[in-house]
Amino acid sequence: MNNDTGHETALFHRIAEGDESAFEALFHLYVPKIKPVIARIIQVEGPEKDIIQEIFLGIWLSREKLPEVIVPHNWIFKMVYHRCYSWLQKQGVRDKASRVITQESTAHANFTEENIAFSETALLVKQAILQLPPQAQKIYLLSREKGLKIAEIASELQLSPQTVKNSLVRSLRSIREYLTGKGIILPMILLGWGVLYFF
Repeated sequence: MNNDTGHETALFHRIAEGDESAFEALFHLYVPKIKPVIARIIQVEGPEKDIIQEIFLGIWLSREKLPEVIVPHNWIFKMVYHRCYSWLQKQGVRDKASRVITQESTAHANFTEENIAFSETALLVKQAILQLPPQAQKIYLLSREKGLKIAEIASELQLSPQTVKNSLVRSLRSIREYLTGKGIILPMILLGWGVLYFF
């Protein structure tokens, strides 16, 4: 466990310096650990992917605080409970949300600053998507919002899979450039997860 903590602490320090490969390593390390926990808490199939993306976006946006984290595993799971609680509240499932908080009192951590940063970033991503050409926008949204795979999008829009893939790659670059122009640098894995990593 101490070795794991040491490895994760090292990753946290590298992420704090903006190291995207360390962020990607953390992402691949934790997605299999947190996905079943999220599914167990929200008890609904489908939204796990969005919640996971929110968690990792939160980690990236608050990366300057990562060197202060003593036990990365606990800190990440605190975010998991917080995001699940927020999701349950939005669905109006108050009783279930209260149970999550009762079971996991650490989830009451103050994430106000992170929530503001997350909302601003989500808004900028939406603006960036609106800047895409109409067909690229349609392809990106079919992938991101409907969760369609490249082959499924190609079939629906009567395009070749390569055309769809090329469009998604260009859209990801365009979205990233738009965000960078606004002073927000996001790792490609956050923008591309569900677009290029799972097809």
